[in-house]
Amino acid sequence: MRLKTPYSETMDKSHPLDGHPDPYWRRDNFINLNGPWDFVMTQSKALPEKYPEQIIVPFAIETELSGLHRPVSAKDYLHYRKEVEVPDLFVGGSALLRFMAVDQEADIYIDGELFCSHKGGYVPFSVYIDVVKKRFILEVVVHDDTANSNYARGKQSLQPGGIWYTPTSGIWQSVYLEFVPAEGYFEQCRIQGDFDGRNLIFDGVFAKEKHHPKVTVYFRGKFVGESFFDEHGHALVDVSENFHPWAADEPNLYDLVFEDGKDVVHSVTGIRKIENVQLGNKHYLLINNRPTFLNALLDQGYWPESGLTPPSAEAMKSDILFAKSCGFNCLRKHIKIEPRRWYYLCDMLGVYVMQDMVNGGDRYSPHLIRLAPFLPIQVSDKGSVLGRGSLESREQFKRELRDSVSTLYNIPSIVVWTLFNEGWGQFLTKEMFQVLRSYDATRLIDATSGWFDKKVGDFRSRHIYFRPIHLINDHQRILSLSEYGGYSMHLKEHSWSSKEFGYKKFKDKVKFSDALSSLFRKQVGRGIKKHALSIAVYTQLSDVEEEVNGLITYDRRIVKINQAELFAINRQLLSEYKMVYTKAWNQKR
Repeated sequence: MRLKTPYSETMDKSHPLDGHPDPYWRRDNFINLNGPWDFVMTQSKALPEKYPEQIIVPFAIETELSGLHRPVSAKDYLHYRKEVEVPDLFVGGSALLRFMAVDQEADIYIDGELFCSHKGGYVPFSVYIDVVKKRFILEVVVHDDTANSNYARGKQSLQPGGIWYTPTSGIWQSVYLEFVPAEGYFEQCRIQGDFDGRNLIFDGVFAKEKHHPKVTVYFRGKFVGESFFDEHGHALVDVSENFHPWAADEPNLYDLVFEDGKDVVHSVTGIRKIENVQLGNKHYLLINNRPTFLNALLDQGYWPESGLTPPSAEAMKSDILFAKSCGFNCLRKHIKIEPRRWYYLCDMLGVYVMQDMVNGGDRYSPHLIRLAPFLPIQVSDKGSVLGRGSLESREQFKRELRDSVSTLYNIPSIVVWTLFNEGWGQFLTKEMFQVLRSYDATRLIDATSGWFDKKVGDFRSRHIYFRPIHLINDHQRILSLSEYGGYSMHLKEHSWSSKEFGYKKFKDKVKFSDALSSLFRKQVGRGIKKHALSIAVYTQLSDVEEEVNGLITYDRRIVKINQAELFAINRQLLSEYKMVYTKAWNQKR
């Protein structure tokens, strides 16, 4: 049956996901290009003469909200066209045409001329337009070979079922036109919060000429400080007199205004510190010098009517608030990069984020997937056993790794990177860990979430399903239960399929809640007390297609658990972690 969340019922198809798509890099002068586009699917890359259909951008063709709801094969090319009309004020000036995500290969044409080609389906890219016309024809040609081993694909599969889901092809995040001064403008700025020094540090990149660029910092409308960028693009603002660190329980954000001549960009940031601290023979996770247990939900970010694309900002907000109402302080964003507004909501509402890199590679061995949860198998990550044998595939992963970190670096709520999950596309783990560390030394890294541990990274990271949770602390790293649970309950009228995938099945809501209470109180609680367990990630926030192990149904209409009871249990787990750390600290003294 076809499911819908409440959030798509009132959606304006002419202006879906309206407003500026990027709260971290926002100019006031922009046009959101979401909505109806002309469309045709062919088996030729050449620009078509006719576009007989329409598609609703930014929803993938496979989804119901796109208006088309049809599959895509490796032979197909998706052709989009939109006539863009520009306000008179900006005609003759310059602009950046921004695509927040297009899966996988995209060619961008303006008035029939190829302006840009991009590869990779999860990160944004832009096209510079030197002289903007009053009207121009924008055409986008997309090719998506979901099974291609070179590109990140996440949970997308041409044979969806179980833990693999319907593919996402074409434009699946927002498209917008942002107007910039022709003489020069900010391209980007890397922002780092120095917790110990109580500074905000800025490294800007500029296009064309600079005109005494500066950044001004505010906190809740009050001026904090400002700094001009030097000749190296560097600036620093001392916030010691207005020091308000960011944490999930105190989500303090600074507002930023970047100015370079006529160019004005708005942003937000937060200051926080994440540490791996050893006391005795155990390692602990500290945020802002405080012991912090990351009590997380696995969050895959899928929606029945729109796939990887959230139907609205309210839908994103609702999922985050649901997690908080159950007492979770963290979300593990699993094998997906969300629209920027999702991260902004985490920053605003106060939720830590563990961000996975999106996997790819060749088809994974079904034998390894079946055996790894039960047997301590070790396989080499130097060859092709785990799906990354080709040089081309490895180089594309490195590019996507770099671009993913660059895209998400400024987001304070992200505190952990997950490099490889369950061996999917894993290769040269120690080398790739060092590459990721070189891109970002401010966050902790889970190098191998699940299995095929190569003794590298900040975490001893376990996935435990099917059996009681018994943990072993290797005393070298932070202990993380990065996936567990997966208890399922199939509710026929609110499920995607008659099939049910989960790790322990229940038919009764009371028994389901009781089993969860026992799992959290006894097994997770024991892990904290005995082994200094610092992260626990329950699978999962919502049902996804055949997977019905969510705390809420796929259509987000039925909550399966007692939220108040789960909230109280989760609050107790946070307190227990602090007590365990305090005891270890006192013993050290």
